[in-house]
Amino acid sequence: MITFAEIREVHRKERESAKLVPLPDTFWKDVAEYFAEKMRKYEDLKKTSSKFTDKVLTQFERELRNAGNVLIELYTIREKKMLMLAWGEVGGSKADTRALTPEEREVFERIVEELRSARDRILANAMAGEKIVRIKVLEKIPAFLGTDLNLYGPYEPGQVVELPARYAKLIVEKGKASIVEEKA
Repeated sequence: MITFAEIREVHRKERESAKLVPLPDTFWKDVAEYFAEKMRKYEDLKKTSSKFTDKVLTQFERELRNAGNVLIELYTIREKKMLMLAWGEVGGSKADTRALTPEEREVFERIVEELRSARDRILANAMAGEKIVRIKVLEKIPAFLGTDLNLYGPYEPGQVVELPARYAKLIVEKGKASIVEEKA
């Protein structure tokens, strides 16, 4: 099982490197097991009470809090690097994704897909001189193919999306969204 020291070491390397640090494919699963085991031990200790267990509980709480903070910062750093890789990939560079875990690779591919789709849609509409409208989705909207042959959606309630005016107005008229902003 992974240890707090190993998590901190990965965090240190990630902070110091401009590129993504390769992680084992099981890293996030191993971290989840680490936290599950620590929580199980913590809950077991809470069932008994003594001066000794109170000190150990305080130590466990501190370690869990520290490990959580380190883990959040580690993921945030990796997330920023993933976004930069995705931006490069959309711009035409071939991203080296070997350092990504399988979970991260899935997120990366979805980001690239969404960025490409948005870029194509927005640029095509801008070049066609069509107004873009930002809407807030109120009801689930399934994916649909526009007359411009772009795929739009699916959209979930609460999502804010930009669409060509012709589609946005139809969706708003059906009561499935509200207009947030119209752009030229």
